Amino acid sequence: MLAAEAWMGRPVKCACGQTHEVPIEQLVIGLDMLSRLVAYAGSQAAKNWLVVSDVNTHAILGAAVEQVLATDTRQVHRHVFSEAHDLLPDRPQINQVRQRIEETHADILVAVGSGVINDITRYASFAEQRPYIIVATAPSMDGYASSVAALQFDGLKTTLPAHTAKAIFADPSVLAAAPWELIQAGFGDLVGKTISLLDWKLAHYLYDEPFCPAAYELVQKPLKACIESAAKLRERDAGAVEALFLGLVNAGVAMAMVGNSRPCSGSEHHLSHYWDLLAYKGRRAHASHGHQVGYATPWMMRFYRRLTELDTLVEPKPRRLDVAWHEWVTSFYGEGAETVEAAQQRKAKWLAENHERWTRWRLNAIHAALQPEFGWFPQVEEALSIMGLADAGERLQVDTTILRETFQHAWELRDRYTIFDFLAGQGRMDWAVQAVLG
Repeated sequence: MLAAEAWMGRPVKCACGQTHEVPIEQLVIGLDMLSRLVAYAGSQAAKNWLVVSDVNTHAILGAAVEQVLATDTRQVHRHVFSEAHDLLPDRPQINQVRQRIEETHADILVAVGSGVINDITRYASFAEQRPYIIVATAPSMDGYASSVAALQFDGLKTTLPAHTAKAIFADPSVLAAAPWELIQAGFGDLVGKTISLLDWKLAHYLYDEPFCPAAYELVQKPLKACIESAAKLRERDAGAVEALFLGLVNAGVAMAMVGNSRPCSGSEHHLSHYWDLLAYKGRRAHASHGHQVGYATPWMMRFYRRLTELDTLVEPKPRRLDVAWHEWVTSFYGEGAETVEAAQQRKAKWLAENHERWTRWRLNAIHAALQPEFGWFPQVEEALSIMGLADAGERLQVDTTILRETFQHAWELRDRYTIFDFLAGQGRMDWAVQAVLG
């Protein structure tokens, strides 16, 4: 049994005190994927199927999926996005799929592709209350098994509740043949969990944010294995590529277990989301999410190294959500300002309610809690170098000016507590930014 399957398809009482339910019925990874997809379709009552792809993934697998699913009693319809590049998971694209659902009376959807196709199909099917399944084409992101959709509204990356796929199908030969930049993206997305796990543990230790060791382990084990096998992945070793895909699926299952993206999205994702916003504003070109997360990861490791240099702790200072900040948010975020302000007001409220917990903080205990991840840092840096992601700043059009701005404002994009909030509360954020940028 694959690690993720232990949590799929049934309620599982966990040692964390919660009952996790990940309603994915089937996970298939094999060269016989298409025949097993047909068998799965035969077990479903759905008569009208809508296959969603883009021009690239339609050629890779979409057309074949349509062909094998079509029978005398099963109608198969298609929606193929015309964009070969830079397709965004935004309202117009979601609305296109919702319209096709209505036109075709689709009972079930099939997303053929990876990140953006999956998010669009997941959210459109959720909005129309239709189930969906996935046929993966690349090991490029962690959302295959997730229950949330990563969307881009008004330039802001937004994670909204949705639903998990009923089933996930993948052919390892197709995954291994994916464009190299998509394999890089998947590795970047997975290696970023080094930081998201740290942020999660930090919030748990400091403020007792809910934490699930089983979900943590589901992410941590394949993450560490993929870091150690970066050289094989660089050579497109079939086993290493399949392990990467499984690690990404595990990450999605972990998110579905806890009901949000906390195990897999922290300050490293906030950097990427801010860069997406700059691209939306025309200040840089759009770039792959996984590449951005991979590049963000060593920067966030530098911030965590600053934590080990602190010699004392002080009572945390609240963020100043004052008039000047409100004016900045209104002018910079435009239509997204209300979302940003609401997120920070939620965070401020949560921190105020849990403020007295700071009296229990001990530096040596914080270091001890985070030491396992700190110990991976040299390997993570080496793996990112092997995968060609460590020095991607110029290619991503992220220079020192953008980095400084990002470090100052990326915390605004989510209500999630991260190392940025800790350093700001200690009055050490400016010092940390200066130290990180040299």
